[in-house]
Amino acid sequence: MAKHVRLIETEVINFAGLRSKKVEYGDVTRLSGKNGQGKTSIGTAPVWTMYGTDLFGNKYNPSPTNYEFDRVFASTILQVDGVPIKFAREIENGTNSFYINDVPTKAKEFEAAVAELFDKDEFLSFYNPIYFFGRHWTKQREQIMKYTTQPAKKDVFQEMSRKEPDQKPKEITLNPAAEKLNELMKKHTLDDLQKIHGGTGGQKSKLEKQHIAAQSRTKTLQEQLDKLPASSGENIESLQALEAELREQIKVADELPAKAYQIEKQQQDVAYRLQAQRDQIAQSKERFLVLHGEAIEDKCPTCNQGLDEKAVTTARENKDARVAKAREAHQALIDKRNELETELAAIVPIDVGDLPKQVREFEDQLEVVLSDIRNQNARAQLEADVAAAKQAETDTLTNLKETVFILDAIKSYKAKEAELQAKKVQSLFTTLTIRLFKYVKTKGEYEPDFSIQMNGKDYLALSTGERIEAGLELTEVLFKQSELICPTFLDDYESYTGPVAVYDQLIIGDVVRGQELKIEAEVALK
Repeated sequence: MAKHVRLIETEVINFAGLRSKKVEYGDVTRLSGKNGQGKTSIGTAPVWTMYGTDLFGNKYNPSPTNYEFDRVFASTILQVDGVPIKFAREIENGTNSFYINDVPTKAKEFEAAVAELFDKDEFLSFYNPIYFFGRHWTKQREQIMKYTTQPAKKDVFQEMSRKEPDQKPKEITLNPAAEKLNELMKKHTLDDLQKIHGGTGGQKSKLEKQHIAAQSRTKTLQEQLDKLPASSGENIESLQALEAELREQIKVADELPAKAYQIEKQQQDVAYRLQAQRDQIAQSKERFLVLHGEAIEDKCPTCNQGLDEKAVTTARENKDARVAKAREAHQALIDKRNELETELAAIVPIDVGDLPKQVREFEDQLEVVLSDIRNQNARAQLEADVAAAKQAETDTLTNLKETVFILDAIKSYKAKEAELQAKKVQSLFTTLTIRLFKYVKTKGEYEPDFSIQMNGKDYLALSTGERIEAGLELTEVLFKQSELICPTFLDDYESYTGPVAVYDQLIIGDVVRGQELKIEAEVALK
């Protein structure tokens, strides 16, 4: 980008009523004459040549309206950092033509060549000191802030923490807000912290919803706890021991009827076998008596002949053997009967009596104990849930307060940063007062803004002379910021009575009653 721009020559043909005029510029070029002589048109010509606009950056058609013409033409020779370059623009039959150093050039190439030299808004602000004040406030602010660096974090933190106006930096201890941001900004930018904690998707919004939910959960659980029956006051371990005891008693009581049935069944079985044994003994006795009363025959039952002594003896011995065997078998039956009688006598029946009633009583007692245990367990669980919910509510509130603290710290930082930045910019001006930020009460925040006053008056309330004075002061500030030297055109100069301080060329448009257009160049550049 260029650093030093001078106007060498401007030539116009059929330009805004000027049929033909050439201007050779000096260090000071005075355009004087009565109204309507073309002073403003000559001042506009270099701007239209380069940008196709008027002095305020608006699209402009300089075609004459009071006579016929064949073409509109304007050319300007600039000296850019010591190197001359000629730009020309022409309208003929409704067609625009462009020239660089008298060589026809396409529009895009022409625009690019001009843009490479200097920023359009900067040039127009220098060339026409009133141009700046016609821009949108966001553009004005952007231009003022373009070369202004933000205050260092360290300086902002110190000023946030300052307690006395005359405190030296080394005497300042960072307050909690500055200390917190100083730590957080080691990992995140201020904008990132604002996004993390603020806005609809930030921590503050989330934690506010979580805190409301936590409060609701705590309330619901507490209501459930309050609805539980009052505790018996018994120790849960004692209740569990009593439960085990009652269950054992019920188990034992439930087992006794079954045992009584088994004993009764056993008794019936033994009695049945005993009766069967007795029946066998009776039958054995009858057989024995028959055998015992059996006579020994001394004759053959077939031939009726008498038996000899040996045969009779054999028959007697046979009977005796059978009697002995029958007696032995009978005695075995008696022994077995005696054994069964002893076994039966040893069986003791169990009388269950009112045992079922006792079981029901045990079960009723057990239900009371179990109900108490369930109640205490439910109460203990709910008490734990309530405690956890309260802790979660407390933790959420703590986190919410921390987030709010951080957001408040960010607001304080931005407010102090804005204050320091405004002071820094304001220090560049003498009579102009600049406002870079405004406080939005509904948000509790400072937002970018821009307004400019001179001696307490808004720009629109200034006279023409005051506007020129304000523009000159602004031009000086812009030069200090950008270090670009450009010509300055002061139109309506007759309205201004103050001193003029420009860094190089000055073009003056001065109304002189009754005078034809006169162009005077002092210390003309050759």
